[in-house]
Amino acid sequence: MKFHVEFTYDTAGREKLLNFFRHGGLDTDGPIKIAGAWISIQTGSGFALVDTKDGKAFFDLCSAWSEYGELKVTPVIDAANA
Repeated sequence: MKFHVEFTYDTAGREKLLNFFRHGGLDTDGPIKIAGAWISIQTGSGFALVDTKDGKAFFDLCSAWSEYGELKVTPVIDAANA
C-alpha cells in the first residue's frame, strides 16, 4: 500500500529534523520503500511517498519521525487504478 505522509515542524525543531534526514532517518531496508521526500524550509512542511505492506514497520518509522513534528498519513492509490 502507498501512503502520502505530510509533515510539519516548528523552527525550534528544524535542525533536529534535518539531522534526522541527513543521517538516514528515512533510509530503510526490507518492507518499506521511500519513493522520495521533499521539504520546504520556509513553510516548515514537507511530504514523502511511502510504499509498504508491513503496518508495524510503517508505524515504527512514523513513531520515530513524529518526534520532530506532526504527521498526517493518507493512503493513496495510483491514479490509473482508480
